[in-house]
Amino acid sequence: MKKVLKWILFAFIGLVVLTAMFGNDEEATTSSQTETTVEKTEASAKEEPKAKEEPKAKKKTEKTYGVGDAVKTGELTYTVNGVEEKNLISNILGDKKTSGKFVIVDLKVKNGDKEERFIDAEMFKIKIGDTEYSADSELDMYVNEGGIGFFLETINPNIEKEGKVVFEVPADAKGYTLEVSSGFGWSGGEYAKIKL
Repeated sequence: MKKVLKWILFAFIGLVVLTAMFGNDEEATTSSQTETTVEKTEASAKEEPKAKEEPKAKKKTEKTYGVGDAVKTGELTYTVNGVEEKNLISNILGDKKTSGKFVIVDLKVKNGDKEERFIDAEMFKIKIGDTEYSADSELDMYVNEGGIGFFLETINPNIEKEGKVVFEVPADAKGYTLEVSSGFGWSGGEYAKIKL
C-alpha cells in the first residue's frame, strides 16, 4: 500500500513539473513569435516607401450644447427647456431653504430605444469647473406638479417625458454645465454636456 501511494505521489509531482515546463515553453514560444512578428512588421515598414504622409488625427473635441438644443446620447435625447435659480422652494409639504441656491433645470427626455428605459435623477449632474453636483430627488417633489420628476420613472419607446431636476449649489456658483447620461445604471456610460 505504501508503494502505491509513493508512486501516485511521484506521478503527481512529475505531472506538475511537466506542466510547469511545457507551460513556460508555450509562453516563451508565443513571446518569441510575437517579437518576430513585430520585428518583421517594423522591417517592412522601413522598407516601404512613403507615398504621402497621413494627415495628423484631429483631436476629438467634446461638443457642448445649449438650452433648447436636442442632445442625443445613446438612445436618449435630452432638451433643456429652461433654467431658474432660487434660494427657497415651496409646495404643500412646506418650504425648503438653502444657504446656497437651488438650480432648477426644466427638461424633456425622449426614449429612442425599442424598449422602455428607466430614467432617474441620478443620471443628471451639474459641473462647475471640476466640481460635480448631484441632483436631489427629494427636492424634485417641490418643483414637479403632481409627481416626483424623474425618480425611477420609465419611458416607453418614442415617448417623451418632461420634468424638473433640482441641484443645490453654492450661492456664488456660475457657469453651470449639465451632464446627461445615456442611461440609468448599466445602460449608461455615454455622456453629453449642456451649457446652462
